Amino acid sequence: MQMLRGEEHPDTISAMANLAITLGDQGKLAEAAEMKSEVLDKRRRILGEEHPDTISAIANLANTLGDQGKLAEAAEMRSEVLDKRRRILGEEHPDTISAMNNLAATLGDQGKLDDAASLSKIAYMQMIEV
Repeated sequence: MQMLRGEEHPDTISAMANLAITLGDQGKLAEAAEMKSEVLDKRRRILGEEHPDTISAIANLANTLGDQGKLAEAAEMRSEVLDKRRRILGEEHPDTISAMNNLAATLGDQGKLDDAASLSKIAYMQMIEV
């Protein structure tokens, strides 16, 4: 007997997220962004705002927005990811430090070099203190 999972099953949403990443890798950024946005909406609704998969979906959409040159939107989403990871995981967790570095890179891309340098320094200090 074959078991169908449906459009809102977590495995189906994960498969959709993987497809969206592949589309982005192929340079199909608009299609990838649309699909990643749908994944994020579903994860927020089904799993909640602070579930690790929801936070990853925010980060994944931010990646594609950054690739599209939508740096302000990407920075806003990366900031959201950082805030949630700090609150949930703590300042020294590797995922939090990664979120700091990602936001710093986007700030640098926006020309906000002082902000990027400050955040990169914090991430670096967290890494050497662990």
